[in-house]
Amino acid sequence: MASEIHLAIQTPPGPLLQSYNLALPALSPLQSPTIPQTLKDSFFVRETVFVNEQKAVPLQHHIDRDDARSCHWVLYSRPSSTAAPIPTGTVRLVPPPQWPHPKEGARFEAPDADIPAQDPEVLFNAPLPSYIVDKKTNLHDGTEPYIKLGRLCVVKEYRGKKLADLLIQRPLSWVKKRENRERVQGVVKEMEWKGLVCVHAQEGAVKTWARNGFVVDEGMGGWYEGGIPHVGMFLRLALE
Repeated sequence: MASEIHLAIQTPPGPLLQSYNLALPALSPLQSPTIPQTLKDSFFVRETVFVNEQKAVPLQHHIDRDDARSCHWVLYSRPSSTAAPIPTGTVRLVPPPQWPHPKEGARFEAPDADIPAQDPEVLFNAPLPSYIVDKKTNLHDGTEPYIKLGRLCVVKEYRGKKLADLLIQRPLSWVKKRENRERVQGVVKEMEWKGLVCVHAQEGAVKTWARNGFVVDEGMGGWYEGGIPHVGMFLRLALE
């Protein structure tokens, strides 16, 4: 493991993302200087894993509307005391409300690489999901608001060291605190968030999420995102 690691949080960037150039790599010197460095580092890790390694989504389409309302954590590794910190892992937390549960066997494919990026002002001003009564599953009654962890990834060279556990546990510890819960209440003000957390897990990452307390929701079934099989998992936090 790296000699030193630490995690940094980027609270929801909101309208700041309207100046982000979706067609450029996150760490391009041509990116807007108004984009926080922690957020760019998060996107860089996602590019490294989802765009370049897994080839699940083209560069210009890997950022979505939810990124503007999400909290993002970045794990930095410092190979030596004299080396600069390297962004090596990331995860995001999306407040309620959420998009509907995927249908069994559904396939969500990213736009083709030859389709241009959306106008960021249009993308990040698009409507948020409305609160709905969703389908009932084994672990969700279809009505209770829940937060969602996602975009969990660790750069290949740093895997096998349980760094993903740190990326999962830090947001869970953070959101249990009363002052932080108010930040993730989302737009469903009339319905209190009571500690329910969901993930859409790649099948290859199920053991990692399970190790951190998440349980597969058999009632959600399975589906594909970017050609990769996914399942739904839930965890109930004991709130402070």
